[in-house]
Amino acid sequence: MLINQNADAYSRKTDTYIVAYIDLLGITNKIKSTDQQLAMNILHNLYTFSINVTKEVQIEENKDIRFKIFSDNIIIAKKISSKTKQRKRDIRSLLMCAGHFQELAASDCVGWLMRGDISIGQLFIDDVMVWGEALLKSYYLEDKVANYPRIIIDRNVVNEILQDSKLSGYIRKDFDNLYFLNFLNDCHFCGEMLMNGFKNMQKEIGKDIDEKTYQKFCWHMNFVNSELDRKNEKRDRKYRLSLDLQLK
Repeated sequence: MLINQNADAYSRKTDTYIVAYIDLLGITNKIKSTDQQLAMNILHNLYTFSINVTKEVQIEENKDIRFKIFSDNIIIAKKISSKTKQRKRDIRSLLMCAGHFQELAASDCVGWLMRGDISIGQLFIDDVMVWGEALLKSYYLEDKVANYPRIIIDRNVVNEILQDSKLSGYIRKDFDNLYFLNFLNDCHFCGEMLMNGFKNMQKEIGKDIDEKTYQKFCWHMNFVNSELDRKNEKRDRKYRLSLDLQLK
């Protein structure tokens, strides 16, 4: 069979995108577990619900957000304008979408942690493939730098976010001077669902865990509690995450 060699077959090109590359933690163990069917359905529901909500939100910029999902990885991509005002709206749209996805994953309906990266660069994405240096950079930062259950924000994105007061709430600076996505920026009165989600995570993993997993749980607990304290929403003051796990 001959590959199509007409002009249209070679007209594809990369463009400037803001890209979130996200990895759900612990999926390998879930695939190997006796409850793999349940895990698969939870994951599928998480993906489809997030995509549907993004489409339903009445924001013009959400219309062309692209999702690419394979196993425990998800790519969320949004073409980004070179015009300042529109560019800020494009960035906000992607941050909102990625934050909502992380919030849902950590809540009581799922109870899973994730890590990842958000960066800006050249990308090609369609229904068949994803290609470009933005993807390579995001994957590297997720795999080698993120470490904790956080979505790292690349420096080139941070610089743009910090210049806008409406965007700055979406990021936090960590102890290692890296910036990450504040996935609770748009979330209100979410303490109970996050507390119950954290309880579900601990029930699933069992009492004894290794040091690396323990660190991830501690990081997530400390971040969520600090954000709940910062929001100081009356209905949520009684909800706090607590850790009931022991190192092996």
